[in-house]
Amino acid sequence: MKPAFLVVDKPEGITSHDVVAMVRAVLGVQKVGHTGTLDPFATGVLPLALGPATRLIQYLDEDLKVYDATIQLGQATDTGDLTGTVVREAPVPTLDEALVRGVLAGFLGVRPQVPPAYSAVKVAGRPLYKYARAGEEVSVPARAVRIDGIELVSLAAPLLRVRITCGRGTYARVLADEIAQALGTAGHLVALRRERSGPFLASMALDLGTLAGIVAGREDWPAVLRPSRGAERVPWRPRAQVQADLAPWLIPTARALGHLPAAPLSAVQRDLLRRAGQAPASPPGLAPEALWLGLDGDEVLAVLQAEAGGGARVLRSVHGG
Repeated sequence: MKPAFLVVDKPEGITSHDVVAMVRAVLGVQKVGHTGTLDPFATGVLPLALGPATRLIQYLDEDLKVYDATIQLGQATDTGDLTGTVVREAPVPTLDEALVRGVLAGFLGVRPQVPPAYSAVKVAGRPLYKYARAGEEVSVPARAVRIDGIELVSLAAPLLRVRITCGRGTYARVLADEIAQALGTAGHLVALRRERSGPFLASMALDLGTLAGIVAGREDWPAVLRPSRGAERVPWRPRAQVQADLAPWLIPTARALGHLPAAPLSAVQRDLLRRAGQAPASPPGLAPEALWLGLDGDEVLAVLQAEAGGGARVLRSVHGG
């Protein structure tokens, strides 16, 4: 099948890698990669690159994230979410919506944030979660994160629900306790749903029940896509038919990288690119070192970089494989 992206609506209780494994098996595509994990308890937008589209992940613009987060006030956990152990408790003060909105407004802009102990951020080449599981404490410097908006969705103490619009690298688990502390208490996430990751929106997402229906004609996805050991296997429809029925959910590579300038390539240019790796001339008006896409219809054949004098060089070829 052609390189493309697929947005899956990840359910609670499974890992991002579990979703990758299911889609790989369903499509028979050897290379499937996610563009950024969701914790097992989190749900929502999980973009997947299919086949050679995995070569384009680094060129995506997924800086803008939107999360629907529910915070339980009164307790902080070591993981920052409901899967962890309570490490701090504090009474929940009397809150009203005006007060909460005022506190939330104070988080807007660029601010420092220390990554959580249970995260994949590496120190000395080792993920922080491995230190945490071993009971080892490590010092991690704060990083700058960007909060574009925090909207109060509902307040029913001890639960506070907010919609967060932020830059890449922001940890909602950390922000939950930071908000709670600013309100005079402690807090942790009890629900988190990613509604957007760059160009990938929840409205584009395929839920696993629908996927199971396409694959086997029944929507109980655990039985179809992740059966228990020893359970009778549910028959799957022919792979070619499954791939054809999934077509409406596939996002062309050119659309996913729509933030970059692009130019269609002629038949001769496509042939030279594929056979000899020869880059075509850059489109007029591009500054040296600017990135652009060489297209065949809605398919990205290569990511190129403009050079002085109108030339270009191939940064990443996406055809074949």
